[in-house]
Amino acid sequence: MSKSRIRFTGVDYGLLVCMDWEVPLSQLLVEVEEHIQKSPAFFADAKVFLEVDTRPVLQHEMEQLGVVLARHGLTLQGVVSAASRVEGISRPQPAPDQPKVITPIFNEKEAAVVEHRTVRSGEKVASEGHLIIMGDVNPGAEVIAGHNIIVWGSLKGTAYAGVPNHEDAVIAALHLSPIQLRIAGYIARSPDVRPVTTAVPELARIDQNQIVVESWERGRVSL
Repeated sequence: MSKSRIRFTGVDYGLLVCMDWEVPLSQLLVEVEEHIQKSPAFFADAKVFLEVDTRPVLQHEMEQLGVVLARHGLTLQGVVSAASRVEGISRPQPAPDQPKVITPIFNEKEAAVVEHRTVRSGEKVASEGHLIIMGDVNPGAEVIAGHNIIVWGSLKGTAYAGVPNHEDAVIAALHLSPIQLRIAGYIARSPDVRPVTTAVPELARIDQNQIVVESWERGRVSL
């Protein structure tokens, strides 16, 4: 199983979230949401602060974290320096320009991460832009992207595109039979028994506030 890159700590002024910035932001945002979903009572009415270290945190990263927190009724209140917290003089600073309406961060010029392999059970692969898997995504594996996900093989694991709120993202695969699909804030789970499909590439996208799955030809024409 993949190690969590997120840590929440209770402090006297609220909850402090620390992130491992060595992994893509899209993966970090998904893990933040997973933490909140697993312990909703713990996060209820909490004031959340982001711990920052020597690595600078960019404005769009703060905004995207704010989007994920707001989805669960939380607000990013400010930032805390890791150095000052160690010295015992922690003083939260306001978060710059609290986001209200967030425009899409990624666009068609964003770089893509390409993986020439099978993503096996327990693995997690993420990209801040597009993600292309030249192989299969096995059950128990997770693929995450800030924009589109393309699997040149069978997608049987979990796929999360458009992190956190890029609703025009798509998920496409030669054989689409996932455990769960997610695009921005929308989730779709495969039925317990999925009909046998023909060998036709399929594409998942958001249409009328829900995820729909269509043949590749039909889906891309509708975009």
